Amino acid sequence: MRKAAILIVATLITTLVPLPVAADTGAPPCTRYAIPVSMTQGATADETVAGWVCGYGDLTGKPVELLIPGFTYNHSYWDFDYQPDTYSYLRSATQAGNAVVMIDRPGTGESSKPPATSLTIDNEAWAVHQVVQRLRAGELGSTFGKVVLVGHSLGGTVTQVEASTYHDVDAVIISDWLHSPYWVGTPGVIFGTLEPAQLVPSLADRPLGYLTTLSGVRGMFYDTQHTDPLVIAHDEATRDTGTDAEEATILAPTLDPTVTRGITVPTLLATGQYDFIFCGALTPCTNAGVVLAREAPNFSPQACLSAYVLPDAGHDINLEPGAPDWFTAANRWIGTVVGAEAAGTPDCARIQSAG
Repeated sequence: MRKAAILIVATLITTLVPLPVAADTGAPPCTRYAIPVSMTQGATADETVAGWVCGYGDLTGKPVELLIPGFTYNHSYWDFDYQPDTYSYLRSATQAGNAVVMIDRPGTGESSKPPATSLTIDNEAWAVHQVVQRLRAGELGSTFGKVVLVGHSLGGTVTQVEASTYHDVDAVIISDWLHSPYWVGTPGVIFGTLEPAQLVPSLADRPLGYLTTLSGVRGMFYDTQHTDPLVIAHDEATRDTGTDAEEATILAPTLDPTVTRGITVPTLLATGQYDFIFCGALTPCTNAGVVLAREAPNFSPQACLSAYVLPDAGHDINLEPGAPDWFTAANRWIGTVVGAEAAGTPDCARIQSAG
């Protein structure tokens, strides 16, 4: 038993040793970590989450944004390597003075690939919670200040569940995920656009139950009248996976407002005007006021709910031409909520005016 315990401790120490990252002269300094996690509470931390800690200068005490990608995406959604000066959220956030941690969700990118059945929304929220705890403990290179969860699409659902369940973060941004999905769009993602990952050569080593999008359908995530076609092509070429267990467990927290009513920290909702999953004739996303009025009953007063709508944009607002405006708005809001001037009880009026 003692030898086993020593081996586990040694493994944890080893896996938290920074790993080298290729240099990019236009990108902020980043250090890669392999972060041990378990997929269920009480289990051994025998899976790893790949994480990149990024920022300029001494990161001690800085607000840190923990970025959670969506279904069939990995951390590159936040640091898109086609025209990154336009499409990299990472670069905008670090230039604003924040620290950033990008992760590959379990089952994607450079993270370990557990059985598909273990990749439920609740289990992924538990994995993210473990990353937050390591950030809080100073185990990822620095002792950071306040922690902001930023989730895209399915990552937004994971963010909702994590913040509502564990109450360990200081602010939340949910990007491209609202309640009451527009039912013309939602089935279009789940039915008829996915295939087993094993059918795609670059993803052929994924376990059974892992899925990805069919070739040629990535445009559904965009307002194609305005999107650069080369963005869609690059997105197609670098697509990642989701799982059938994620599909099976995603609707409950999306439709059940008790989940989001459990979030007790300032929250910003961001969406594209023409997000085909959530915005349509019955649920328009014309502007921030429309979205805020529709969503406010689903959140607690402590959420100080704010909203942002990117015009002429679809579901992937990071990858639309107007992305820099969204990046600026998000980090202005973060500064208002967790910046040096934001000490004490949140001032909802001030926070909402920054949304």
